[in-house]
Amino acid sequence: MKKCLLVLVGLLTLQSIGLTMAQQDTILVFEGHMNTTPWGSQIMKPCLPRTERLSSDFGGVIKVVCGAGIDDEMQHCIKAAALLWEEKLYIPENVVLKFEKKELGAEAADFQAQVRYTSFPDAKTTYPNSYYQNFLTDDERVYDEDAIILINEDTDWEYSFNGKAVDKKNFTTAMLRAIAISLGFGSSVVNDVSHGIIFSIEGCFSPFDNLIVDSNNVRLNEMPNNGVASQELSSFVSEERVYCKTSANESFRLYTSRRFQGYNYLNYLYFDGDLMSYNTRTGDKIQQIDEIVLGVLRTIGWEEPESNLRIIAEGIDDTGIASSSQSYNFHAETTSGSIANYSWKYELLDNEMNFVTIKTGDSSDFSIDEIDDVTKYNKNINADIKGKISLTATTADGKKKSETFYVYFATEPTFVSVKVAITPIPQKRFYNLDIALIYTGTDFLYAFKTEENSSFGESAYVYEPYLTKLHFEGVYMIGMAWVEIELKNKVGKAYYMVEIPSQLNPDPIIEVTAESSISQVEVRDMQGRLLLQTENYEAVNHLSIGMYIVTITYSDGKVVTKKICP
Repeated sequence: MKKCLLVLVGLLTLQSIGLTMAQQDTILVFEGHMNTTPWGSQIMKPCLPRTERLSSDFGGVIKVVCGAGIDDEMQHCIKAAALLWEEKLYIPENVVLKFEKKELGAEAADFQAQVRYTSFPDAKTTYPNSYYQNFLTDDERVYDEDAIILINEDTDWEYSFNGKAVDKKNFTTAMLRAIAISLGFGSSVVNDVSHGIIFSIEGCFSPFDNLIVDSNNVRLNEMPNNGVASQELSSFVSEERVYCKTSANESFRLYTSRRFQGYNYLNYLYFDGDLMSYNTRTGDKIQQIDEIVLGVLRTIGWEEPESNLRIIAEGIDDTGIASSSQSYNFHAETTSGSIANYSWKYELLDNEMNFVTIKTGDSSDFSIDEIDDVTKYNKNINADIKGKISLTATTADGKKKSETFYVYFATEPTFVSVKVAITPIPQKRFYNLDIALIYTGTDFLYAFKTEENSSFGESAYVYEPYLTKLHFEGVYMIGMAWVEIELKNKVGKAYYMVEIPSQLNPDPIIEVTAESSISQVEVRDMQGRLLLQTENYEAVNHLSIGMYIVTITYSDGKVVTKKICP
């Protein structure tokens, strides 16, 4: 069960550029937990396929900054969580989150979200800085990040994206919740050690506070907020039925407790199964952002302004998925009247996570060319390059309107990390082989293991995005073994080959990415007769059934020879 302890850390005051009043920044700290109740029937909501998630309506940027000690698996899951939020929420500028690893203790919080809130003198609302930067100011950032997420390295995490239950805490689920808190999900009321139950920021309510009502329709923001504990506020937060009310006039019950302390603050939903549910347990895998949580954040203000403009893309559907090697045409439509004063802009996200302008235009039609060099732009963990087509124009009512169409340019899959582990089987000349893989751009992986002293091979098919683990049992220690791994999507393929030497006197394991580094491939039959000589390893996949000897020569001079049975 993930719950949240909110602590007031400190108050920082600065003179904001271009403002005549001092901007007050307060750090609120939320500590998140997953319950360690007995493991049993777990809630499984694994990450949906990319084609079911993407939308041309959304494509903002959550910049992820990872500190020292954040390993490859953690980084990949953090990027996945950030991407899932980017695909669901209107983010006009960007959100910047820093992730760090820290020993908090096995019984302590699983994560700690240090969220910056911003307010002004005489104002009654304090905003999460992520929201403030996107909607309330045009000034440059004063701080590098909107929140810092501390990850407890003493927690027993698991990192999978499949539908299998594991008796560990799912890391991506935790990070999705931490990001929701960074965006403003959670009340500012705390049980302060010195002052009792109070609002964290005297005289100010958070946007989430403004949504909370009790069963008598009394609002939380009607409670005394003067830095002094009151019976009214204490009674309100411990009521049995307290709700969060959205702009759609829907009310969702929040978890409350007679003991308003520890993790029993007004930060989680009462019912089970949603991303921000109070009773989220060890083994639950919730990697989907539900409409309840989105409805709350939209009511806070994370919502696109209404516009009667619509951008139409020829050859791109509503997912926004496109090919990086094609050109596309765009035009605009409106629900009423004509359109004038067109101002188009085409941008791509570069490797510094900033949108850079590629092309502009002022006619009714707008076209873009294929991407000339995909290495110049950021590829997310879907192996997509994110782009956006923006239009500002005047509609029939004489008003300027704006609309954005986000495009996801697909590229070929890539390997991020391959780690090999060998476990000898006691008193036998065999070992078990484990390969941990991190990759981008596909939900499908194929692997084929062969051994020097065996005429049989072993295949593995994996349908899981982002990362997985391969396991092969009973590999003979005498002689070499090879594992050939293939990633595939609609754009192309990527290959990786692991060569394992005899484990009687083992040499270092050779790991080779079999892509553009191949200079020549020779295929011979078992009698040594040359059957095929090519530079394209893809041709090996089209051999007829049988045993072959394949010799691969790489551009760096490395030569690998193996037996295969396609």
